[in-house]
Amino acid sequence: MGEHRLKRTGRWVADRAVAVAFFLALPILLAAPAALGGGAAADRLEVAIGRALFERAWVPAPSSTRANDGLGPLFNARACVACHGGLERHAVAAPEGEGRVAASALLRLSDAEGGPDPVYGRQLQTAAVPGFTPEGRLLLAEDGKTVIAADLAAGAFAAMTRSGLRVAPGLRGLGLLAAVPAEAIRAGADPGDADGDGVEGRVHELPDGSIGRFGWKASSATLADQIAIAFSLDLGMGTAERPAPAGDCTPAEPACIAGPHGGTAAEPEILPEIVTMLAQYLAAVPPAKPAGPAAGGGLFAETGCAACHRLTLAAADGRPVPAFTDLLLHDMGPGLDGGATEPGVAPTEWRTAPLWGLAGALAAGAGLLHDGRAADVAAAIGWHGGEATGSRDRFSALSPQDRVRLLDYVSGL
Repeated sequence: MGEHRLKRTGRWVADRAVAVAFFLALPILLAAPAALGGGAAADRLEVAIGRALFERAWVPAPSSTRANDGLGPLFNARACVACHGGLERHAVAAPEGEGRVAASALLRLSDAEGGPDPVYGRQLQTAAVPGFTPEGRLLLAEDGKTVIAADLAAGAFAAMTRSGLRVAPGLRGLGLLAAVPAEAIRAGADPGDADGDGVEGRVHELPDGSIGRFGWKASSATLADQIAIAFSLDLGMGTAERPAPAGDCTPAEPACIAGPHGGTAAEPEILPEIVTMLAQYLAAVPPAKPAGPAAGGGLFAETGCAACHRLTLAAADGRPVPAFTDLLLHDMGPGLDGGATEPGVAPTEWRTAPLWGLAGALAAGAGLLHDGRAADVAAAIGWHGGEATGSRDRFSALSPQDRVRLLDYVSGL
């Protein structure tokens, strides 16, 4: 197994970062092989290495390891696990309190068309390697919910820049979402509302012709691209998909672009094999099991919630994908204008968030919606507008007993 896989993967065995992750992964593989998928031992090994890479802290250049250096110079986190601990959603407030914002909460920036701020780029970087100054920091207002950008290193954002808080989403079940065929996603779209139910939904066509399905704005078609975005924006490291070694730094930040970096655009800091193994790990993590009662499912359909939060999609091999999403973009109205957006997506448009794992998120005290503003399911429904206005109003018209039944059903997913 080992010899075959070493030959297959070529250079990655010579890379010290992956070699270190290999040894970190061995206890994971030996302790819980069943949790790493049921495939061949070589595949389970790569999943275990991917998990070790997910948990490791990256370091600034220069360092003694190839493809392990190049963090920043500006960044938000040193490791994937820093934002996605436990693979679940987290609260916006940091556990230590004192007005601090959790590492899993980020401030995205864009103009109304999704273009970056000319100085700060697409995301405010709140940390920096030694010798550099972070772009700014995030503070919680006294209400414990509103997030404020403070100590901006280059002054205020551009006049046209819109800012929007984003909470890192849960990462369970992504492999099943990746397995849904593109034609199945297209089949659920109804641009122009041909059936007259008030719900449209559209696919996010990406420049290369693929369909976005990952991220709050369906901005990535594959797990690999979503991981590349995280390396670029969150860690300030280049990949083959997004090779800029300075990550999100702009021409207005020449010191950041000048270095230090662990690679170049031609030879990025993060090898494709590292992205692949991270994607294999995330694809192998199963969705969380529902915690609540089955009662209330009929009300979920009757109120129209299931028009967007489809109970089940089908993978290419016929497996059910009970994610409670259609993976489409829907206009949710001005109440859910997220400020910053992505190219080709309106600020009020969002990919239908999968609801599986909601019970775990609520148990952890995580807020709901893209910015964590809703403390519970009822509050999240109250913010729904646009295409979801009819469902929200039908929920409000339920008897108190039926509202409780429906909330219990959704909260237990």
